[in-house]
Amino acid sequence: MEELTKKTIITIGREFCSGGADIGHMVADHFAIPCYNKSILDKTAKELHVEKELVEKYDERSGGMWANYTGYQYGYGWYTYDPALIQPLHDSIANTQFAAIRQFAEEGSCVIIGRCADYVLEDRDDLITIFIRADLEKRIERAKRLYDLSTPEAKRLIRRTDKIRASYYETHTDRTWGAAGNFDLILDSGRLGLKGTADLIIETIKYFGANERVPFK
Repeated sequence: MEELTKKTIITIGREFCSGGADIGHMVADHFAIPCYNKSILDKTAKELHVEKELVEKYDERSGGMWANYTGYQYGYGWYTYDPALIQPLHDSIANTQFAAIRQFAEEGSCVIIGRCADYVLEDRDDLITIFIRADLEKRIERAKRLYDLSTPEAKRLIRRTDKIRASYYETHTDRTWGAAGNFDLILDSGRLGLKGTADLIIETIKYFGANERVPFK
């Protein structure tokens, strides 16, 4: 365990089955800071007074069939009389997640996984943004191992999940998912391994902790 020298917020975007969440937890464990991933869903469900399963259903997903619906699902009913609630369910969930991300960042140093956190927190001076990728073949092998899938099944799952994440990110940010210009650091976990990737992130965090950011000249 190593203490941070100053408050730091680390966001990690990731391709599916690149190990991004595991890497995020490794980094958080190293510095003994929180890693927010599924806990974002818990907080969102609590704030909206809905079941966590409902939040999971729309997690990192764009509108789809609900995009043009002008109501709001509360429990098992639909309510449209409250102007504050007249928005698609997926938007309400996303906006509540973004509010949770901002709150977590205010509370102290942390790692935040996915959910457009790099964009939501882009104005912070204490932010380090990271994207994790890996070659498709490496991700297929990981998916087969983790989910007990055949090669074709793993390939379909990866492509579908990446497409869903890209659509969600681009819908809420007007940016291209995974584009180099959006991040301080992009790492290939397929080449570096999970631990190697986490180690490089840790060194990056330590560098930023020891040096002030200066204008590019």
